[in-house]
Amino acid sequence: MTLAVTAETVERLLGLAGELERRNALLERENALLRIRVTELERRLGLDSSTSSKPPSGDGPGGPVRRTRSLRETGLKKPGGQPGHPGRTLKQMAQADHVIAHRPAVCAGCRTPLQDLPGALA
Repeated sequence: MTLAVTAETVERLLGLAGELERRNALLERENALLRIRVTELERRLGLDSSTSSKPPSGDGPGGPVRRTRSLRETGLKKPGGQPGHPGRTLKQMAQADHVIAHRPAVCAGCRTPLQDLPGALA
């Protein structure tokens, strides 16, 4: 069995090879762009409220459960300072050295000036 190769067959095969090379180059470019897009989408999928400025409500269901209360066991220690520790608070005095009156300049409801109204400063 002899294989007869004609000039017409060679031309057709060369044209087909050229077309396949052009399609291959196009597909390689498209593949590179899609890889970049997939990488970006995978990066965005990894974001949540703890790794971006996204609000916690946008995390969606199925995410990690966030701790909302203290993990400290209750009842092991009493709150406050330890016994025998001297306190560092200010002592209340029987008579104040001076009094500072803090009064609003206007009524919060009707915006009436309050400077001229009589009233105790204590």
